[in-house]
Amino acid sequence: MNQSVYVHIDTTSNVVVTRGIQAKDFHLGVVHPPKNLLLLNPATEYGDYETHTGLKIIRGSNAVDRYAQLVTKGRMNEENKWIDFTDVSMLKELSPLEISELLYFGHMRNHLHSPFFYKLQNNFVYFDLPHDVSRVYYRYLDEFYHILSGRIKRLALEKINEKRSFFKRPAPIENLPVEILKDLREPMKEGMIFCFQQILQDNTRIRIPLYFAEEELASSNNVSSEMVIGNLCYQLTSRTWSLELEEKNLLFI
Repeated sequence: MNQSVYVHIDTTSNVVVTRGIQAKDFHLGVVHPPKNLLLLNPATEYGDYETHTGLKIIRGSNAVDRYAQLVTKGRMNEENKWIDFTDVSMLKELSPLEISELLYFGHMRNHLHSPFFYKLQNNFVYFDLPHDVSRVYYRYLDEFYHILSGRIKRLALEKINEKRSFFKRPAPIENLPVEILKDLREPMKEGMIFCFQQILQDNTRIRIPLYFAEEELASSNNVSSEMVIGNLCYQLTSRTWSLELEEKNLLFI
């Protein structure tokens, strides 16, 4: 396994930059899925044209689900970037200044003022970037912790079962409690890696090393023992998750 997960949370604007968490993970893990999408790529071939904004929209939960399936199955040849909204009629109420802010947001992937628009009542702004990086704004950061929990569980499940024979039943694994991930919020504000390249496993547990990391393209090749935070552990017998933290970082946590 050569996968790791990088996380950096900016709590000032509620933006989360990740590497190793894909659009599929977002749509599988989000608790309150978006109902409508305003696509921030003016040249997109998807969606219906909305005359007031000059952008395309995906309207309704079923249409959003179909769009998400296109994205997660790799059937799109364009950048996946969007902002959700609650009421189609409120798009007509956007001022020219607000529309220009949305166009800037889509082009620069960064907000001018608040990333959450009163008229849109959006909960997310989503950007897929190169190198398996994503940049997502969350009105409620709890949504992100659920998404991260699901991604880590799936990677751990792959690790536990990768050497099992075809005829042996896959071992189950319990959900990773989001409260454990919230205990790592301070390191995630600095930037950290869940390092699956260095995962350790014996007959009783698996240990996923945790490191501080300054940038999203960091990997196990450029982390050191000085950057270690501890381990995220899963006990195979009791089927429980826990944290083992380095003493030098306990005060930081």
